Amino acid sequence: MLLGQGGTASRARSPKTIENYVAAILDTLEAWIADGLTDPREVTKKHIEDALDPLRGDPARRLHTALRSFFRALKRERLVFRDPARTISLTSTRSVPTALPSDRIAGLLDRLSEPRDRLMVALVAIYALLPGQLVHLRRTDLDRSKGRLRLRRAGRIDHVIYLDAFTLRLATEWELQRHRRWPDSSNPHLFVNRNTAVDDSGPPVSASMIQQLFKRLGLPAGRLRVDRIVDEARHSADPVRLMELFGLSNLSATRYVLSAHPDKQKGPIAP
Repeated sequence: MLLGQGGTASRARSPKTIENYVAAILDTLEAWIADGLTDPREVTKKHIEDALDPLRGDPARRLHTALRSFFRALKRERLVFRDPARTISLTSTRSVPTALPSDRIAGLLDRLSEPRDRLMVALVAIYALLPGQLVHLRRTDLDRSKGRLRLRRAGRIDHVIYLDAFTLRLATEWELQRHRRWPDSSNPHLFVNRNTAVDDSGPPVSASMIQQLFKRLGLPAGRLRVDRIVDEARHSADPVRLMELFGLSNLSATRYVLSAHPDKQKGPIAP
């Protein structure tokens, strides 16, 4: 479409420009897909504002330009009904993402009775996992004896996180309950429900089930994840540490550090 070869005539972009657009937008698209936004028609102005919110300077301008071109092309080809990026301007004031107040997180797990739900929320709140990652975790990815959880990433090296004693205890409670309820279940996924546990094809739980869990808490998983990363960025100001802890790309890690430390916008980021 951006090459001018779509169904509707348009000005062609150079291959280099398109390559820059793809590089700028890729992390955002992957995050949306992981959150269950698999259809561009589902993307709203709020989704785009949230994607731009942690950014400043050139990274913000690059993503903003790429998203504007992306949705303009989709609308021109009638693949979306509206362009959610059309009215978004970087000249407007955008607040830096801030950590959630501690009183909103305090007692969060105490509001949940199911071990499965408690473990899911802990993995998002403590280790900043995406809902899509929770869906696809397998039982073999969890090594309780070594306190490790492996995150499989297509086309990339697996990311390993090291679990604290609290999260390991939650994982043990869930495994015990799962065995009691469905001792003969052969589903390879770490998280199951009453339908998937007895399904011989071994399907994962749905992303909507996880979304409903966080909806009941009144705290979107994406917001909780951002809060955790921003909090870590405030303490360390080191992109490398964020990459190691959360498996972020260099670009994403730098964005979070700059959002947490606006004073570093014009200077190098020191580890």
